[in-house]
Amino acid sequence: MKIGRNAPCPCGSGKKYKKCCLGKENNPDYSIPENISVIYKQLRKSAQFKECLYPDHSRCSEKIIKAHSIQNNKILSKISDNGKVYMPVPKPELSFDIQKEYGRKEASIFTGFCGFHDTTVFDPIENYDFSATTEQIFLYIYRVFALEYHKKQEAVRMEQQLFYNKPSVVNMQGFMKVGKTGFALAVNDYEEEKKIFDEALLTGKYDDVLTSIVWTFDNFSNFAATGAEAPYLDFESKRIQDLRNPEVPVRHIYISVFPENNKTYAIIAWLKRFDSVFSSIFKKLNKLTEIERRNYINNTIPIIAENIAIKPSSWEAISEQAKEEFSMIFFGLPDFMEMEGKKFDRFQKPTYDLFSL
Repeated sequence: MKIGRNAPCPCGSGKKYKKCCLGKENNPDYSIPENISVIYKQLRKSAQFKECLYPDHSRCSEKIIKAHSIQNNKILSKISDNGKVYMPVPKPELSFDIQKEYGRKEASIFTGFCGFHDTTVFDPIENYDFSATTEQIFLYIYRVFALEYHKKQEAVRMEQQLFYNKPSVVNMQGFMKVGKTGFALAVNDYEEEKKIFDEALLTGKYDDVLTSIVWTFDNFSNFAATGAEAPYLDFESKRIQDLRNPEVPVRHIYISVFPENNKTYAIIAWLKRFDSVFSSIFKKLNKLTEIERRNYINNTIPIIAENIAIKPSSWEAISEQAKEEFSMIFFGLPDFMEMEGKKFDRFQKPTYDLFSL
């Protein structure tokens, strides 16, 4: 799709396209393959921003902190080896190894809350055992949403910097739809859901916000993960929403999996007002056996999430075949199968088992 001359420039300058990047030459450094690693690091750094996502800023502390999306003291401290965990999250230095080593202080962090709100809002899940109260379920899912929303905002900023330095990317097929990039459209989708989360936070009324499923598994597992997806098919390959239409916001399913005491919990949830979209998924998930639940989490987490923290020694102890299968799913095997008309069964047993790490 071509950009209108009077449309806002995709570089984020606020100017019209015709008075900004239209006709601008590419930065020659962006055409040298050897520069990819350096450019990626620069884009990552320039895309970072600090903003408290809590809707009422009147009580914000001045400092935006590096907030943990997976609790540090409650979870990361218990699944770390010598203060380190593995995460399949890209680092500024490009590496194609599936697992990267992160210190507890840097694992799962994002600059999405001020110190005051990160402490007060999440107190019921940071300092109290999980008992599946409506408030606790809401806060676990809200933190998943906050991370995903923040990540998409940073992705938009990376796109803007890329476009500023290489305006020719506008000619790439699929880069723009209805005058926006894919990540900009994703931010719009999340902003609609943010209004619902914000209202619940301000009123303290959580009862009618989410439809949730909570599973409890025996034993403490040496991993934790959060993620979100916007499925367009249900488990029977029936279309439930149209991701190709940029005029219609997509709806998300949020997942949080975490160990606590001698249990591992999985919360699967979406905003209640979208029950009609996910009704068939809800019915299927509620009929699963214990084994099918484990298989579903094992297969779904690497499909939808990179915010996965794993105990290093536990990961190293599994077979190379198990590592390879996890990596293949993480890097998009289900998508490739779908493009070939094949179905990836999330209820089949993989060679790895996150719950046994």
